Amino acid sequence: MKILILSKRFYTGKDLVGHRYGRVFEFSRRLALRGHEVRGLAFDYHQKDTSRGSCSVCEAGLKWDAIRLFPKPVSGIGRYCEIIRKAAEDFAPDILMSVSDVYHVLAGDWLAKKYGLLHVVDLYDNYESFIAARIPGIAPLFRRAVARAAGIVCVSHPLKRFVLDTCRPDTDPLVVMNAVDTAHFYPRDRLPCRQHFSLPEDVKLVGLGGAIGRNRGIQAVFKAHEALMDQDPGVHLVLAGPLQKGTRIRGNRNVHYLGELDYAEMPLFFGALDAGIIANRDNAFSRFCFPQKFFEMVACSTPVCAAATGEVVDMMESCKQALFQPENEVDMTRAIRKQLEVPCYPEVEVSSWGHAGAVMSNYLESLLEAER
Repeated sequence: MKILILSKRFYTGKDLVGHRYGRVFEFSRRLALRGHEVRGLAFDYHQKDTSRGSCSVCEAGLKWDAIRLFPKPVSGIGRYCEIIRKAAEDFAPDILMSVSDVYHVLAGDWLAKKYGLLHVVDLYDNYESFIAARIPGIAPLFRRAVARAAGIVCVSHPLKRFVLDTCRPDTDPLVVMNAVDTAHFYPRDRLPCRQHFSLPEDVKLVGLGGAIGRNRGIQAVFKAHEALMDQDPGVHLVLAGPLQKGTRIRGNRNVHYLGELDYAEMPLFFGALDAGIIANRDNAFSRFCFPQKFFEMVACSTPVCAAATGEVVDMMESCKQALFQPENEVDMTRAIRKQLEVPCYPEVEVSSWGHAGAVMSNYLESLLEAER
């Protein structure tokens, strides 16, 4: 098959092309490894940091081009339409995939109608919860575009149910969860991991990795840590990730901020912890997103404490003691204490990207075969 993918360049805080990271890139690479010819267009419509410029990835069967649309937004949109139109004509794909936000799905819908292409939408989040979808009239257009798609892939079962309720598509969405690089995330010896970050070696470390800010309930994490210290002064909090605007790390010798870590250091971070925290608010994002950090910690055999929202509730069925009510510091304190005293581990299978890529490939092949 020939597969054309439309995506934004920056998502989940990473550069799809520069970092070669995340669901979109992993699926494109796995599809290429299975013998398909894949071309991706990664559009950068950020107005800041104009020094990034354009870059590309070329591997066997896979080509990604990163294209800037700013600093002139109006002409940039016109350029975007011209680029994807020309790609559809020159590449002549069997499958057109649109991912990453409502605008790429709308563009994919337009292109599919214009050239009679088989359009597949990959929803790795609830795109309607993104700021980009708040322009009046965009959400209804997006829902109609999803409903018209020949194939729909959702990252979680709650998101699939949401799509069925709101978009009412003719096709039954397929759930393909995110996966983990199992050659990278695996159990490590705790002491070397702590030494790597110059963390205390003889204390209990609880930690949170990822965006640190109000929309993830960070204030409840600080309060829970203070309550834990009242009971045991040897409990330390470790944070790793970008600080969201207006967020300040509370000054305390038992709080360690490591900054934003490289992807290669994340398994070491999880390996250093006695317990990891998945803190989320109960909102339109957390109810449908895939708990990537949860799976990475499970792969590293790190005990997890998680906010009871979205897919993670079902995944923690065998380890309910480690669930806590979102933004409830008292319940979070209880869950962390339980995991520090007698840790439990959820009975979930961590999928590899190779397996997830095979599922995606088989699905696309079945759609193409049905079309013929």
